[in-house]
Amino acid sequence: MRECCSNKREREMGGEEEKALIPGLPDDIALDCLARVPHRFHSSLRPVCRRWRDLVTAPFFYEHRDRIGSAEDLIFLVQALVPVGNGHQETAGEVKEQGKEMAAAATKCRPPVYGLSLYNATLGEWRRLAVAEPVPMFAQCAATGGKVVLVGGWDPVTLDPVEEVRVLDLVTGRWRRGASMVAARSFFACAAAGGRVFVAGGHDGQKNALRSAEAYDVATDQWAALPEMAEERDECQGAAAAAAGGKFWAVSGYGTESQGRFDAAAEWYDAEAGEWRREEGVWEVGDAGGGFGGAACFAAAGELWCVDVRRGVRGYDGMGRGWRAVAGVPEMLRSSPCAAAMGGAAAGERVFVMGAEGEGAQGGRHGGWVFEMGSKKWTRVETPTGFTGFVYSAAAVRL
Repeated sequence: MRECCSNKREREMGGEEEKALIPGLPDDIALDCLARVPHRFHSSLRPVCRRWRDLVTAPFFYEHRDRIGSAEDLIFLVQALVPVGNGHQETAGEVKEQGKEMAAAATKCRPPVYGLSLYNATLGEWRRLAVAEPVPMFAQCAATGGKVVLVGGWDPVTLDPVEEVRVLDLVTGRWRRGASMVAARSFFACAAAGGRVFVAGGHDGQKNALRSAEAYDVATDQWAALPEMAEERDECQGAAAAAAGGKFWAVSGYGTESQGRFDAAAEWYDAEAGEWRREEGVWEVGDAGGGFGGAACFAAAGELWCVDVRRGVRGYDGMGRGWRAVAGVPEMLRSSPCAAAMGGAAAGERVFVMGAEGEGAQGGRHGGWVFEMGSKKWTRVETPTGFTGFVYSAAAVRL
């Protein structure tokens, strides 16, 4: 195993003879030491020397971290910033780098200012990531291939939907602008699988519900149009996973002429056939207008799942069999949950859930929980005041 890893390392570094990774230690032991350094400090490892830079930016380094049990589950959250203390925005960690202007705007919170928060579920740490400009309101967050992608949402000044895309490389720590979506949209279904970010539905600048769909290849920085869905789906939810048969789900939503009356059906994109398939009865529309104020969809363990504050955690069996009850939810979780499956969405892994601890979809304090898929156990996450704002979307990465 070590010989194989060493050979792979030499290939990825060009096979050059270099000085020891850590003087006085064999390279395999030095590799184990560096692989145990928490991800947040990798930006400090890269400038040390060329060999360390090449090491911590090589794919095999993160494969090795996973193999020795040092990989970390990172949860990225598009979150409203919360004024704390004497009315000034909390500036812990990298949020200081965002500047006084953004902090002042966050204090007013009219309209809310959004940022990108990071919860390290392995180490129990919260921090705010620096961004060059404010995150669009209600932007969608997706992750694939060691990249975090922010897509769409509202311009924080004009409140118009945007087509912009931003990509954070978690290996290099650098942001870049991605190719824009063909259509500006907000409140759309979004999920990532197989190196692509899928989007569908939502609404445009005139509040018209959309049927259109696109897929973004993160590696090539290109969007490809997908066939249109059978129905317009504003405020639909998205879920996708390679393990879930390669399906990308657009769950419920409503059309332009049926504002707020959510559809019980869902559509999922069959990548092999290149077409959408409609599935009836996926969503209950009986109470609260059928909206998503109390529920969040996600993909895990090869299936579509839902955390619903009224009905608990449920798994969708499909093919007319519908939902099956799995577990209840914490009593304090009252509304607006946002969920992201950790650990590659495999059976027995964990799901991070964040939602309001009081009444109202966006009002009050929001807190986090972790649900164990295997044991059905909930664990409350200690959430600092500065990270208790409303979370619109979330994505998980194991790195």
